[in-house]
Amino acid sequence: MTWLSLLGPLVGAAIALASALLVERRRERREERAERRTARQEVYARYLAAHAEVRTQLRVLSVATGLTDEERGHRAFTAYAACYASRYELAVLAPQSVVTPAKSLDRHARDLRDVVIEGTHVEVPGGRMREYLDALEVVHAAMRADLGADITS
Repeated sequence: MTWLSLLGPLVGAAIALASALLVERRRERREERAERRTARQEVYARYLAAHAEVRTQLRVLSVATGLTDEERGHRAFTAYAACYASRYELAVLAPQSVVTPAKSLDRHARDLRDVVIEGTHVEVPGGRMREYLDALEVVHAAMRADLGADITS
């Protein structure tokens, strides 16, 4: 009889401990997912900001007068160099569904940079800028889909 009276509280304690551990593990997972999502949001923001900056600088360089070919080339390479760090961060944290279109966007950015180095205006209709902007839209959609954002807006 004494064993039976001890068994009930022990079973109750074991059930309480197991449920507490289960609830804690679920909470940890939820927090971990939220932290990963926040980290991806920050990386995506840095990546897009770097591309916005390079796009602006390349547009300015493409219409700038009075620059030597060497100066234009140096400034174009310097402008694009800002994209490297954010691209590497993206490669570490983002899923392949984001990395693949981002690689394409980087290729288009390099093409745009090369057009500027050649001395061509980037706003030529149907030119490299349009291809770059189309690739940027694909990256935006992939990032929004990864974050679970409404991709129709």
